[in-house]
Amino acid sequence: MLRIFLFALLVFWQCSPNKQTETYRFDQIIVTKFPTNPPPAFPQSFFPEKSTFLQSSEFKTSHIHTKEAFLLLETPESWEEIQKRIDYRVNQGDWKLIEKNVNETEVSYLLEGFIKKSLSIYLTKNESNNQIRFYFKKHSTY
Repeated sequence: MLRIFLFALLVFWQCSPNKQTETYRFDQIIVTKFPTNPPPAFPQSFFPEKSTFLQSSEFKTSHIHTKEAFLLLETPESWEEIQKRIDYRVNQGDWKLIEKNVNETEVSYLLEGFIKKSLSIYLTKNESNNQIRFYFKKHSTY
């Protein structure tokens, strides 16, 4: 009986989902599932301390410069803590708040940065973890 239990435990342990990083490149587009790091275009100070990156994508105009980017992450932080962090970060002055929409299950922010950069943040409330989606776009050729 113990042998069957150990064998079943080993089989089920091997069948658990694996969150391994997968990266796909198509010329200037990079798509990553379960990235280890976010795209460099996003300001790191908007991210919660405990977060899991689920998906990201980047469109680059050259090898270095990002034209557009997307990031999806989830965090166990509370809804209020995340909103406080984003509001505090916006009040620091380098990102200008253009629009904020508050709903029961979603909050959206539209921000404008220096040199024609825009950042949209969508905070979605879930039962276990809250999801945050970031969209970045650079409107100039600098």
